[in-house]
Amino acid sequence: MTPSSSPGLAAGARTLWMVTLACLVWTLVSWLANGNLDGYHDMLENYAWAQPLQLGTQKHPPFFAWVVGLWFMVFPQNDGFYRLLSYANVGVGIWGVYVLGRRLGLVRLAPLGAALLLWCFPYTTLAGKFNANSQLLSLWPWAAALLMASWQEKGWRGIACSIGLGLVSAACMLSKYYSGVFLAGFLLPIFLTSQGRKWLLTPMPYVALTAFALGLAPHVAWIAHHDWVTLGYAMDQGGGHVAWGYVLRFALSPIFYWLPAWLAVCLVYGFVYARQAGQSGLAPLRAGMRFLRISWAWQGPSDVLFWLALMPWLMTLCFGATGVVELSTPWAIPIGYAFALLWLRNLDAQAPAATQAVLAALNRAWWPSLAVVLLIGAGTGLRNARDGSSGYYRPTAEAAQAIVQSWNQRHPDQPLQWVGGAWAENAMLSFYAQPHLRTVPGLPDGEYAHVLAPLDWRRQAGLLLCPRGPLQAEPGPGAQSGDCEREARDWLARRGQPGEPRVLTVQRTGWRFPEARPYAYAVFDVLPGRALDNGDL
Repeated sequence: MTPSSSPGLAAGARTLWMVTLACLVWTLVSWLANGNLDGYHDMLENYAWAQPLQLGTQKHPPFFAWVVGLWFMVFPQNDGFYRLLSYANVGVGIWGVYVLGRRLGLVRLAPLGAALLLWCFPYTTLAGKFNANSQLLSLWPWAAALLMASWQEKGWRGIACSIGLGLVSAACMLSKYYSGVFLAGFLLPIFLTSQGRKWLLTPMPYVALTAFALGLAPHVAWIAHHDWVTLGYAMDQGGGHVAWGYVLRFALSPIFYWLPAWLAVCLVYGFVYARQAGQSGLAPLRAGMRFLRISWAWQGPSDVLFWLALMPWLMTLCFGATGVVELSTPWAIPIGYAFALLWLRNLDAQAPAATQAVLAALNRAWWPSLAVVLLIGAGTGLRNARDGSSGYYRPTAEAAQAIVQSWNQRHPDQPLQWVGGAWAENAMLSFYAQPHLRTVPGLPDGEYAHVLAPLDWRRQAGLLLCPRGPLQAEPGPGAQSGDCEREARDWLARRGQPGEPRVLTVQRTGWRFPEARPYAYAVFDVLPGRALDNGDL
């Protein structure tokens, strides 16, 4: 099941270099095309949850925040290295797909079955935003590969693979509880195949379950101690009603998220197949259209690859169609890790004589496709710079440094120790200007602040940050910051502290930002030792 012939190893090494270079290209493209990390501040939120590392958050389980925290213990804190983390995560996942393909006996198809994912949106454009969904790109393939390894290996190797299966499965759940759907999808291949049923009669699944339980136990204890706050957020995703528009979008996600690679594989197979059969005219197109259907074929109840590839999608649709959850299209980002392997397996079975020529053609297209990606990325960045895109010109890093510098000038004897206000954009101070600065959601005594590690805000100096957005002709709070500033003023007034903000105006400069686009930031100082309201006495 796991041949290690020299051609196979050479193909694996070539795939490793192809994927590594492609991930570096996508890192550069993502940086060129975007002036900031992401518009929803998910990536800043990740970093805030990693300061310090803890066992949970008010919103998501913590594994992807741990990854961010550990990454920036090694690498500099800037956008470029954050993008590198995003695509290193992609590379790890694609290597897991390659290992899975070999474990399934698809030695010849595994290299391209892995690399083709870099022609799919979840592994390219969507992967640039590192968050709970994209973290699963690296974890789900390895969980599936380790399941196969736990089936196949014996003795101590089997025990090691089973422990790995349990720990990686726990990491999946600690990244997003939605991974429970993925792990439940293992049940069909386990119970419907003779190899899976035999595995249940060995110690291996119970070793895996023990490792899984031990990996999850600290987080479960943490959420129990914090009134199950993270589970509460997860349960809010379902309202008991069926949102058919979301169900339809999720149902179509395997097509539009993986469309470029799917079309490439099926149409190239159709062209080669028709040419080898001596057909011309519309015959290649007709063959390609037929292969689009065949590529998803089921080979019977014991078809392990089919179940691994389709069960996350099918089970999620069932939950959405029954109103258990309200589906979100980004949940589809990790589901297609085995799609390309399934397409190639099915089309190789249908047209085996065409496979070698197809693999060669797709490999030849690899490097030109990367050149096209690089040109598109540069063009997108140029367009954003010329159009004055607000997300592109937002001076997040510059503003963070200006705010911290202004604080140090105003309060040279009072070190800044925490920042609240507009979550999670307020984490920009910690990421860009003062590493490890504590970031709290909203007000330091608010509903979710207690969920984070304890903060003695009454004795520690901090500030409340309310970004106003692009500078307006009329001074004062804008629509973006009105609620934030009103809450800050009211909270400070109850504590006998000044409620007027300092407003800093910052803009971006440099060759990537040719236009002057100033942005305003309202900053409220919170100093210890001032009057407290009755509730604080």
